[in-house]
Amino acid sequence: NSQIRGLSQASRNTSKAINFIQTTEGNLNEVEKVLVRMKELAVQSGNGTYSDSDRGSIQIEIEQLTDEINRIADQAQYNQMHMLSNKSAAQNVKTAEELGMQPAKINTPASLAGSQASWTLRVHVGANQDEAIAVNIYAANVANLFNGEGAQAAPAQEGAQQEGVQAVPAPAAAPVQGGVNSPINVTTAIDANMSLSKIEDAIRMVTDQRANLGAFQNRLESVKASTD
Repeated sequence: NSQIRGLSQASRNTSKAINFIQTTEGNLNEVEKVLVRMKELAVQSGNGTYSDSDRGSIQIEIEQLTDEINRIADQAQYNQMHMLSNKSAAQNVKTAEELGMQPAKINTPASLAGSQASWTLRVHVGANQDEAIAVNIYAANVANLFNGEGAQAAPAQEGAQQEGVQAVPAPAAAPVQGGVNSPINVTTAIDANMSLSKIEDAIRMVTDQRANLGAFQNRLESVKASTD
């Protein structure tokens, strides 16, 4: 009957969403490792015993690490869905539909702080259309991590009216230029200490998102256990 079909579809949706969350969390772990290294370098550069030449060498590594963060964010994907790039929310919607994780309609995005770029993953988890849970996924590129707004982990949302797994985009953050316009500048002790605060905020943002995704995955696994 319709209830059995609904539960079967919910189980499939949940399995896809769990795999998606695990892939996302793995990429966030890589971003966090890079940020921890950047923090170490900022602390070193803030040491008054370092010369301008020393700090210049550290800045070169910092810029390579910011490039690495963008590479991870741009290449992180699950079945062609780029979950951590602020450029790809609309494409995620299209791809979700093509993969049968549907209907993946574009809805009004969640209300977010500042210019943080995100999109919302909604998962139909029950026999009825109104049984859904959701989580916001923030872009983990340099533009979003160092946008100056600090980290605000969005809570999961209840009561979504869509079936399947749904991607809902939110506004993208402005791009960040490299070189002297980079958000992380450690060429002086003062700049290094200011950048250290930005890096610590970015680490908190990633840590909060990983915790939020972990809690969401636990809910999905509980749902799957009850629908299988």
